[in-house]
Order: sequence, then C-alpha cells, then structure tokens
Amino acid sequence: MLRPFLSRASSIFFLALAILVLSLLAEILYFRTVLQKNISLEAESALNFLEARITAYVETLELLPQVPDYLRDLAWLTDELQSQPHLVGVIVKEGEKILLNTFPNHLLPPARVFQTCWQGLEIGAVRYACTKFEALPDRKFFLLLGVDISYEKQAFRNLLVLSFFIFLTASGLLAGGLYYLEKLARRQEELERRLSASEKLAAMGKIAAMVAHEIRNPLNSIVMGLQYLAETGKPDPDLLNTIRQEANRLTELTGELLSYAKGFEINPQEVDVREIMKELALKFQPKASRWGIKFTVEEPPAVKIKVDKRWCIRALENLLHNAFEATSKGGEVKLFARQERGFLCFLVQDTGPGIPPQIRKRLFEPFFTTKKSGFGLGLYLVRKVAETHGGQVSLEEDDNGTLFKLCFPVVP
Repeated sequence: MLRPFLSRASSIFFLALAILVLSLLAEILYFRTVLQKNISLEAESALNFLEARITAYVETLELLPQVPDYLRDLAWLTDELQSQPHLVGVIVKEGEKILLNTFPNHLLPPARVFQTCWQGLEIGAVRYACTKFEALPDRKFFLLLGVDISYEKQAFRNLLVLSFFIFLTASGLLAGGLYYLEKLARRQEELERRLSASEKLAAMGKIAAMVAHEIRNPLNSIVMGLQYLAETGKPDPDLLNTIRQEANRLTELTGELLSYAKGFEINPQEVDVREIMKELALKFQPKASRWGIKFTVEEPPAVKIKVDKRWCIRALENLLHNAFEATSKGGEVKLFARQERGFLCFLVQDTGPGIPPQIRKRLFEPFFTTKKSGFGLGLYLVRKVAETHGGQVSLEEDDNGTLFKLCFPVVP
C-alpha cells in the first residue's frame, strides 16, 4: 500500500515541478518579449522624432533667403537631444558625408552596424536602429541612433534571479511536502501493521475462546460416557450413539476451522445437478421427519456444472442446516434449482422468522454468528466455495422466511 502511494506522490511532485518550470519559463519569455517590444518602440519613437526635426530643418533652409551661421550645420540638434536621455548617440549622414555624430568614442558603432541595423541590433547595453528618409526630392539622409537598454537588461537579470529563487523555494516546499507525505505514509504503514498484529492477536484470542467453549461440551460428554462404560463394562446403544454424535460434532468443528485456516483446494469436474439434489434429499429427509418439518426437493434442470462436488455439497449442507435450525415444527424447507444467464442457482428457502436487516451485511463474514454455538464459519465457507468456483451467493428478499441463492457457472 505504501509503494503505490509514494509512487503517486512522486508523480504529483514531478508534475508540479514541471508545471512550475514551464510557468517560470513562460513568465520569462513573456517578460523578455514585452521588454523587446518596448525597446523597439522606444527606438522607433526616437527615429521618428529625429526624422521629423531634420525634415523640418531642411524645409526651413529652403525657405530662408540667407541661412544664419548657427543653422549651417546640425550642431543645434545636439541641444535638443538632451531631452532624449536614453539616446547614447546619433549619426546623421547625407550621402557619404557625416553631418552629425554624437556617439562617445568608446561607443562608436562598428562598421557591421550600418549593414544590419535595419531590424535593430543589440551590442552590449546599446540597441542600434537606423532608417533612410528623403527630406526633399534631392536631399536623402541616413539616420543611425543608439538607445541605452542597460535598465531593461538589468530588469531582465533581476527577473532571472527572482525566478531562480522562486524555483528554489517552490522546489524546496514541494520536496518538503513529499518528504512529509512519505514520512506520514510510513508512519501510517507502521500503525496499520501494529493494528493488524493487534487484530490478529484479538482474533486468535476469540478463536481460542470459541474453540474452548465449543469443544468443552462434546469432550465432556465423550469423557463421561467412556467413564460410564469403563465402570459398568456394559455397552449402552444410546450412550454409544451420543458419543458418536459428539465425536462427529468435533470433526465438523475441526473441519470448519481447517477450511478457514488452509483455504480451499478444489478439483472441479462436470457434475449432474440431479445427482447433487438427490444426495441432499436422501441425507436431509430423515432429519426433516424427526424434526416434524416438511422438506421439499423440486426436480432440477437437466444441466451439468463444473464444480468440486464435495465442496458444493458441503456448502449446500450448511445452507440447509441453517434453514432447518431456523424453521419451527410444522414449517417447510425447500430446495430447488433455476438456470439464470449462464449460471445454475441452488435455492434454499425456509419459513422461519427471517434475518433482521441490520445483520444482513455481515452474514458472510468469518466468525460472525447470532447462535449460541458454532464458530460462525458456515456462511463464510459457502461464500468462499462460490467465489472459488467463479460463482456467487446471496440472500434474496422473501416475505415468508429466508431465501439463499448459491450459483455456479453452467458447463457450455
């Protein structure tokens, strides 16, 4: 029981761990995508701003009859770039002529940037972006800028560190939970083992008390009868019959205990149902006559069942013994058989007081009995015989007494 539980717990642990990893990866991927999108939007916004300012500058020059000295180059644009603190530097080219370069020397973009900047290029903590535009039909410009993304990169690194700690914490909690469950399961197994041992001892004590109680009376009768015979030296037929009955009673009790302890070894053979019914009729008819009970045995279907005949008859004998004990003088016990959906069912019906509803569920449990004598193994034996042969036994609803049904598979 412990191993399947731990296996399920381990599976849940690894499933939870996998879900956690996937969740963190999805979170990291989403955060990185959002960062990249924000960086791209920021670079695009800066390009649009510079393109608009340069276009306006060129158009203004076309309108002025004389260009002032401070407008002869793009140095004025440097002051406006102060409002864009995220910009690392800007390069403006017209043809091959560089009109403006605000990049610090240590951040000058390498030559490959000019060929690969169109889709955005990251080098270190700078993202480069560029565009070409036409301010006037004969004025074509190339614009390259670098955006500082050190903050975004640091934020991404912080997220990775935070996700790592979340993973470690959650993994620790899951591992701790698994360890606790394993410890709890082992503790439960130990308690169940102790409980099982206690129940076995209690059952052994109960069996010992029942054996002592059941054997004492027959043994007393046998011992007293033998003492009487030894003292008188005369055979007494009635006394000898009593001794024989008590010895048979001890044999039956021993057989019940051995059947419970050793289990069932069966040797199934094809048996005609009519043979079984005939044998039971011959055995119980004298008893019915002595007890003043009507015993009816109906003609069964002409079918064969594959059973161990000895155990089959033993199970039916137990049902019939119970039926006779529950039936008062003048009552009736019936034995008949019916074929039902691939099964041959023996039915034992009596006109006794019936069985109270509150004890019906426990009828087939071992050592359960409402009688003053016996071990409570009779109906348990019936159930085991039925199950061993692939059949079943049940207590049917009956308004006029008790009706038991014992079913065995029919030979095809």
